[in-house]
Amino acid sequence: MANLSLKLKSVYIAIILGMFISLSAWSHHILGTPHYAYNEEYPQTPTLTYKAEMGEYNVNMTCFPGRPQPGDRTSLHFYVQHVGTEKPFSGTVTLTVFKDNMIGDDPIVYGPIEGELEEAMFKFSPQFMDEANYIIRLEFYADGAPWILDLPMVAGEPGSPWSVIGGVGMGFAAFFIVIRAIRIKQTRRAKQEVRLTPETAS
Repeated sequence: MANLSLKLKSVYIAIILGMFISLSAWSHHILGTPHYAYNEEYPQTPTLTYKAEMGEYNVNMTCFPGRPQPGDRTSLHFYVQHVGTEKPFSGTVTLTVFKDNMIGDDPIVYGPIEGELEEAMFKFSPQFMDEANYIIRLEFYADGAPWILDLPMVAGEPGSPWSVIGGVGMGFAAFFIVIRAIRIKQTRRAKQEVRLTPETAS
């Protein structure tokens, strides 16, 4: 039991250290917040938009369709403008799309592809083949440092990953309750055997 507790403590420490190292290594790693809007020309199909501030640059993204179905090819437009001058970023940006798996690695399904400035924006056309959760990652180098923006994307109706986490958590809770009940029963049985031993001997 002591060895198990020691192992669990070691796992917790490793997780905390891993999170700290990850945050330190990606000090310019930003997670965007989505917003759905509707275009007047296509009122039946939502457009996904993101806004983020990355150093001295504002990043705006539009994705159409905003909620693609499996197999749909999307139009991703990124606007990267300087906060002070409002001039578009003239460097190179890189786009990579990952399939966001709950367990195991997140495979790359698109890119990495470099984009050049075109009509004051960076254009990409990834295709989402499976019904799943995805991560769109935009990278560029500015202010003497690399910047990474992760944007969640959903294709189809894969369901929320938090429901899976909740189900796993409930399963673990039920498992530990059963183990606890078995141990209590074994302890009571052992005490009863100890009490019966003197009577049997006499």
